Amino acid sequence: MKFKPTILTIYSLLFLAGCIGFTLFNYNELSKGEGWGVVGMIGLFGFGVLLFVIDIVIRNLFKNKTTANIIGLVVAVIATVLVFKGGLFS
Repeated sequence: MKFKPTILTIYSLLFLAGCIGFTLFNYNELSKGEGWGVVGMIGLFGFGVLLFVIDIVIRNLFKNKTTANIIGLVVAVIATVLVFKGGLFS
């Protein structure tokens, strides 16, 4: 079976890559004080893994790829709003 990525798969992989890249480039700043910046980045990494798991569940529930992509797009938009508006980690 050939793997065909969905919108949420690509979003979650980019989110995880962004978390890893940001942590690597800003590790000295994140680890100052008691290191709560690194803990926060681990939380964001866990959120990215959760998005990937949600994508797998959506793909298994909806066999129609268009429906799975639309639902994945809605989940990606909600995740973006939660992260950037501070609703999830405030």
